[in-house]
Amino acid sequence: MFCLKRLTIFHILILATSNLAFGQLSEVATGSGAYRGHISPFDEGVTVFQGIGYAAPPVGDLRWKPPSPAIPFAGVRNADRVGAACWQEKNSDASVYARGNLNRSEDCLYLNVFTGAERPDEGLPVMVWFHGGSNTAGHGGARIFDGSNLAKRGAVIVTANYRLGAFGFLAHPALTNESEENSSGMYGILDQIEVLQWVQNNIAGFGGNPERVTIFGQSAGGTDVCLIMSSPLAEGLVDGVIGQSPGCIKTSRTLSAGGHERGQNFAYALGIRGLDDNSLEEMRDLPPQQIIAAMGSAGSGGGPLVDGWVIPDRPYDLLQDGQQNQINVMVGGLADEYFGLSHLASEISESDLKKYLDRVFGGESPQIQEAYRDEISDSPLSAQKIINGDNGFILSSRMWGRLVESRGNDAYVYYFTRPAPVFRLYVPEKKDLNGDGGRRTLGAYHSGELAYVFNNLGIVGLGWNDIDHKLSDTIAEYWVNFARNGNPNGPGLPEWPTYDSSADIVQILDAEVKASVHPRKEQIDRMEKIFLESRSK
Repeated sequence: MFCLKRLTIFHILILATSNLAFGQLSEVATGSGAYRGHISPFDEGVTVFQGIGYAAPPVGDLRWKPPSPAIPFAGVRNADRVGAACWQEKNSDASVYARGNLNRSEDCLYLNVFTGAERPDEGLPVMVWFHGGSNTAGHGGARIFDGSNLAKRGAVIVTANYRLGAFGFLAHPALTNESEENSSGMYGILDQIEVLQWVQNNIAGFGGNPERVTIFGQSAGGTDVCLIMSSPLAEGLVDGVIGQSPGCIKTSRTLSAGGHERGQNFAYALGIRGLDDNSLEEMRDLPPQQIIAAMGSAGSGGGPLVDGWVIPDRPYDLLQDGQQNQINVMVGGLADEYFGLSHLASEISESDLKKYLDRVFGGESPQIQEAYRDEISDSPLSAQKIINGDNGFILSSRMWGRLVESRGNDAYVYYFTRPAPVFRLYVPEKKDLNGDGGRRTLGAYHSGELAYVFNNLGIVGLGWNDIDHKLSDTIAEYWVNFARNGNPNGPGLPEWPTYDSSADIVQILDAEVKASVHPRKEQIDRMEKIFLESRSK
């Protein structure tokens, strides 16, 4: 009997420690309830909590309203699976950005936490990730965003979903009239700010420091973190920002200048023409599948705008005036952004390109043609891709850095030039897109840096080599150092100087990491001049 009792106690101890190593956080109480984590499959020193609800499901009467507090629950929930992705269209499997058949729902406001802390009082820096996808697609639970390998470097990583497309960015006169803030169309950004409020209230239980929170995001997520930095609603919630391929600097659409009109046209596509409460009730009664179908036929139904509340003015002006969030920034883009975004496009003629540039740049089109004459002579389509990337992501990155520098904060600007393997970024079970082992045919393409940043080359993709692994280690260390200190530099890393607009020195991220004058300085200078002149008219 004595031996049986000893055996039973032994087995109980084994069962109690089978999911988590000694010393790791196992259960954490949040404002809505307690969650049980599990050991990361990619690093046994990291505990993962998946599918934590940070807000109430935005369904029924809560559709197209700011997020409400998460619903409390009793007991302990197993945090062992990611929450459903927010509603979005299924995209083509032929795309490098294919996302496969996602579990989609309006009940999607969930986040995931990755922590290497052994105690709640460790006070680790916190990094909150907002995914890209044109604010119409994506989810925070994709494997490429697994935060285990960043967390093991000494940070608490949070990845989150937020409402997308028409669900997250529909501006409409009836919604504005209903709002106490006289605003509509920024529900996705409000979700992200709610994530930051959740972090303030709960992250200490996961070993994180709520006073050292860095937000980072890529593409639409990079734009969104720029908008959050510009928002008075985020004051005191953020201590640093990393923008990867952002585009927010040129955001200028408002409710009155295009926002409401676009929203009304979207509602018309759904068969709803009124502006009263009954019309809102009809809109909220529509099944999500019908809204998704309208997004395909009538456009997304929105996108971030200057609403007067979340974003009081154009981001450029807010950043220039230094009104909100006086914090350091790390920002940059990739050399060949549109070689990924337009990788299925057909060749065009020089005449086609000229017409396109005339539409985009108007009377300044000849300047752009002159600046890119060598690229145009090689391939008009390739030239168009380079020009689009420069005029969007690269220009926006550098201007953001310059605005931060001009108001007395530190900016660190990078330029990623390493050609990355081509694979389905978000479908790891079908990663080989072209059946060629991931040949580097798209250069340093849009989103090509994601696996490097998350240090996940051993988890996703194919065709990596020792140079890639070394670069990924360097980038991951830069990112975590910035979250820890507001400065990416650290022992053993190539020195990254703070940005000085007069010198225009940026950090080149490639096989050799080094500081250099911006490789596209001449072209970007011209584009910036055109943009600033257009603002003054």
